[in-house]
Amino acid sequence: MTPDTGAFVRRIRRIDPAAADLDDLETVRDLVGDARVVAIGEGAHNITEFHELRDRLFRILVRRFGFTGFVMESGFAEGLAVDEWIHGGPGQAETVARDGITYRFGECEPMRRQLRWMRRWNSGSSAKVAFYGMDLPGSSTSPGPAVRACLDRMPGRPGDEELLRLADLGGRTEAAVRFEAMTGADRDRLLAGLRELGERALVLDDEVVRRCAASLRAFTEELDAPSAGPYPRDVFMAETVGWILERERRIVVSAHNAHVRRSPFLGRPMMGGLLDASLGADLVSIGMSYGSGPEVRFTQRSPRPFDCDVSLGARTLPPNSIESRLDRLGPPVAVVDLHRAPAGLLDGVDGTLANGGLDPVDDFPAAYDAFIHFRRATRVPGAFERLRAEFETAARADAQQPARPEEPESP
Repeated sequence: MTPDTGAFVRRIRRIDPAAADLDDLETVRDLVGDARVVAIGEGAHNITEFHELRDRLFRILVRRFGFTGFVMESGFAEGLAVDEWIHGGPGQAETVARDGITYRFGECEPMRRQLRWMRRWNSGSSAKVAFYGMDLPGSSTSPGPAVRACLDRMPGRPGDEELLRLADLGGRTEAAVRFEAMTGADRDRLLAGLRELGERALVLDDEVVRRCAASLRAFTEELDAPSAGPYPRDVFMAETVGWILERERRIVVSAHNAHVRRSPFLGRPMMGGLLDASLGADLVSIGMSYGSGPEVRFTQRSPRPFDCDVSLGARTLPPNSIESRLDRLGPPVAVVDLHRAPAGLLDGVDGTLANGGLDPVDDFPAAYDAFIHFRRATRVPGAFERLRAEFETAARADAQQPARPEEPESP
């Protein structure tokens, strides 16, 4: 029997960011309440509809509810240039988004459109909005951008140029291949230089430098992540959100569903859980997913980073996914209040889809306050082709790397 959805499902009438606020104003008000942080997840990256709805929600929250910051799962150091641009800095949206938003999330028109709107808003409003990255530098594979940001803002020392040379490893997959191919001596010099740079930053009054240095500490900790407890990356993201809240009234945080959930993921506390411990009711965590449409799948070929076959197929819904249940509720875009949903709706639901598998969720109301479900979604044009080409280029680059020389044994 289909449950009466009136009490726990609201329909999103428009996903066009330029649509009138009043179309969905009450739904947004009910969804957000008085929270200072609205964390909006996504079950897959590079989905057109996720970009559009997130942009629309952010605009409503800025215009109607006093939100002042947009925070992305993107490098903190790189995001400094994006914030400068939306406050009137030089350059074009295409270049700023490409270089200032990591994981290649800025290489799509929906993201550039949001940045253009933020720049226009700031040019005509006294209540400015800000952009922040909250993640590790270089798509979590290269410390170079954070090293450069630190060195640009602090007194120079001998050895800085050599550190930057070692740290600037290139783009995401290229950096992973180059780091893997480093000699032990070069890697030791790089890591020692990053630690020393962090110590220099601690004595400065520049809070941006200290946060960039914190991203480098988390970067090095991720190289040997602990087997239990939160990942250093999620700790850094949660701490960065706290740092941003010292500067902004209310913010939207955008990341993968796995990061915004309140409950642990495979036994590890995630960013959402860390924020929940400090924010409580000041945090609203919203998952987002879809029922049908294209889905990217990764098949690991070897232990080398990014050595994957990348394929694109049609999404199929296993019966134990939340997408399978929510697909039956009716509206093309539905907001489901998980705290008010009848227990039967979630009986036997084990997780939410991600890259062809399930991200396990034992208790959905404990993980998310609400879930936004699209019956159908589409990929950002060109995103899959760029992703596959990037992985193939990394595979060719790895094949051309000379074998690492064996390190002499310690006496």
